[in-house]
Amino acid sequence: MSDVALFYEDLQQADRDFTTAFTSLHFDAANLVGGDPGVAAPLGRYHLMSCMDRGIGKLKDAAIDGWTSASAIADSVSAIASAYSALDDELAGTGTP
Repeated sequence: MSDVALFYEDLQQADRDFTTAFTSLHFDAANLVGGDPGVAAPLGRYHLMSCMDRGIGKLKDAAIDGWTSASAIADSVSAIASAYSALDDELAGTGTP
């Protein structure tokens, strides 16, 4: 197998990995919700719940920002793989110039 074929396989695997990662992150971020922390002390419960909700909100925002970045990277890697495939077809004489 040539170095070019190995590079292309690595590029395609990176495309799949990024797509899987940002899809997984999207679903994980959707599952981040606040709620009852299960603390039995009524006096400290409101403060604890509000702190947890704020923390989970920040975590969710960070996950969404990460998802946006990962999506852009996955799109870029996919575009590179497509361009590479088109160039390979053109150089092999099987594609259109």
